[in-house]
Amino acid sequence: MSLYGPAAFEPRHVARIAGSQKRKASRETWVYRHQGKQSPPSRKVSTHGVSRGHRATASNPERVKENVKVPDSIPYTSPASEFIYGTGAVEAALRSSRRQLYKLYLYQAAGEELSPTKVVLRKLALSSNIEVKLAFAGWDRILDKMSAGRPHNGCVLEASPLPKLPIRGFQPVQALADSHFRVELAPQTREEAAVNGTDDRISILHPPISPSGQQTHRYPVALLLDGVVDPGNLGAIIRSAYYLGVDAIVFAGRNSAPLSPVTIKASAGAAENMSLLHVKNEVDFIQRSQSNGWKFYAADAPGPGATYLDRLSAGDGPNGNHPITQSPSVIMMGSEGSGLSSHIKSHADAIVSIPGARHSAHLGVESDPARIDSLNVSVAAALLMEMFLRTPLGVSEPAKRGKGKMW
Repeated sequence: MSLYGPAAFEPRHVARIAGSQKRKASRETWVYRHQGKQSPPSRKVSTHGVSRGHRATASNPERVKENVKVPDSIPYTSPASEFIYGTGAVEAALRSSRRQLYKLYLYQAAGEELSPTKVVLRKLALSSNIEVKLAFAGWDRILDKMSAGRPHNGCVLEASPLPKLPIRGFQPVQALADSHFRVELAPQTREEAAVNGTDDRISILHPPISPSGQQTHRYPVALLLDGVVDPGNLGAIIRSAYYLGVDAIVFAGRNSAPLSPVTIKASAGAAENMSLLHVKNEVDFIQRSQSNGWKFYAADAPGPGATYLDRLSAGDGPNGNHPITQSPSVIMMGSEGSGLSSHIKSHADAIVSIPGARHSAHLGVESDPARIDSLNVSVAAALLMEMFLRTPLGVSEPAKRGKGKMW
């Protein structure tokens, strides 16, 4: 039996509704007469657009009640609310609990069962005392508005903005095995603090224990982004940073794409679990952090005559000269078009590049007939983060195929 009945009423459907209304009217009449009052005033009963399956019940009290008009505009719980959409992004927000979550909308077409994924999302929301609305025909238009016309899979979560802690600089890291490092907080209003928090500690993700039982440690690695304006690129960078083990992402200035629902979905939910920071003055942030022992590496396109030193080789080992075993590090990435601004690049401790396989040492990109001088910023960021945080490549034998089977 489906959770929702047909959108259009049928004769037997109307009969059920009418019978229900009669029983309700009989009970009200008895109450009125028992209290010495006249019969209750007659009320007009409309069955248009009513679906029995959409009624609120004891088992599903969050269903949109019958005869509720679909709103013309988006219903906001808070003026600062934003809408996360897509099952992956919504599940990540529900599980991380870093935001204030207001309401979960789950759409189900007539005659369909609630999908297993939506059942999980509903249980997660209800277990955290988050209001759930199981919406029916007509509400899909509102959900489309909430997602700005982008695919939402019938799943939208109203929430406060994602925390992005304002800071002035990074504090010293005392030891290689530290589990946290501290930041110097920047001033924020009470309302901003309610969203961003005031915790000045950032967790450090150390490599897992090797099969031989050896535990290695490293200094923290952060990523600074300046001017990445495409939300798809930004989401992909956040996803790679989380997957590869970057400890924090710093947004410089006001030129980067916002942490919009588009970015959140492109990150596959990784943004909900990543430490996100913001600085207003990039140069001041760099200088404050450098004075506390942090090293800054500016990503730039390789130029002709550049000399490349393989300082990021995995063969250096935990006791070698790999940057993350020497000091806490920040990788700085610029915009899609022009890269890092010169005033930021000039304060870097070193420039890091990814040389093209078709670029000669003396001519650089001029030796490439296609003149491909760089990578997409999200790809370049992923490669550089992997070089800094390099771990052994996972290789395993393919699964044995069954006899007589092609796949």
